[in-house]
Amino acid sequence: MERNVIAVLETGADKSEIIKMLTKAMGSSDKAKRLIIFLAPTVNLVKQQCCEIRTNVNLMVEDYFGAKGVDKWTSQRWEEEVNKYDVLVMTPQILLDALRSAFLKLEMVCLIIIDECHRTTGNHPYAKLMKEFYHESTNKPKIFGLTASAVIRKDQLSELERLMDSKIFNPEERNEVEKFATAVKEGPIFYDPPSSCSLELKEKLETSHYKFDASLRRLQELEKGTFLNMENKFETFQKRLSINYREIVHCLDNLGLICAHLAAEICLEKISDTKEESESYKEYSMVCKEFLEDILSTIGVYLQQEDKKLVDLQQNHLSAVNSGHVSPKLKELFHL
Repeated sequence: MERNVIAVLETGADKSEIIKMLTKAMGSSDKAKRLIIFLAPTVNLVKQQCCEIRTNVNLMVEDYFGAKGVDKWTSQRWEEEVNKYDVLVMTPQILLDALRSAFLKLEMVCLIIIDECHRTTGNHPYAKLMKEFYHESTNKPKIFGLTASAVIRKDQLSELERLMDSKIFNPEERNEVEKFATAVKEGPIFYDPPSSCSLELKEKLETSHYKFDASLRRLQELEKGTFLNMENKFETFQKRLSINYREIVHCLDNLGLICAHLAAEICLEKISDTKEESESYKEYSMVCKEFLEDILSTIGVYLQQEDKKLVDLQQNHLSAVNSGHVSPKLKELFHL
């Protein structure tokens, strides 16, 4: 509340509780309505933090990311959002673009919470926000940065403090935090390999890869000689398509359907967050997006089938429990 802080918190410290207390305090102390903005580097983290804040504070909270079409919003739409919500949770690029377009101004903000603030370096949107807007502002919001000691380098500390205009949480004060932190016991957990996935599903994923790779080649033929460096760009997108395909299949083989679906979501998120340098490259990017959307849809169908099987299995087990015909193995499995 008194100064900008970078909190270097060990695993086990309850970040959500700190965010809840700080958000409540800053929200209630501001007489004229000023926004609280929570920044997270990925869409998944944005969604997660939005749900947690919404659950824990009596404020209007909303999340913002590229897939919502935020890039196309007008100043009027942003004005409606600002009037309606108290806490805006978003990726840093969304805030950077909104500030550059003057849809938002830092004077409208009383607090910015920056998750994984160790990323505030180089050309990362966190660093651009601080350099282009925060340090140029006369009415600065408070800054609260969050990071873990495992990822922050000692030679990075002073530069991080300078860029974020903040002081790193005094290590001597950590003893007080540790009283409220969960004691974490680390150790290996062994699990059985996933059941062999459907050959039919893998064939569909492979077919999808061939189909969209062919689409990229057709685009290359149509635009050959039209733009400079188009050959290099084609190879970049073709390589991205192949890498994404291999990563998703690897997750499917080794971790199962859910992780394969999550891998496809992350690959799609990375493409959605990328700003293409020219209009001429958007068609290549669109092919890669459509490929990942097709993969998500295909895996999603099999996930629904697995969910139905699990529900049927649970119902059968419950019937067995009710009838008293439960094997010792099932009792152990369901802790009966």
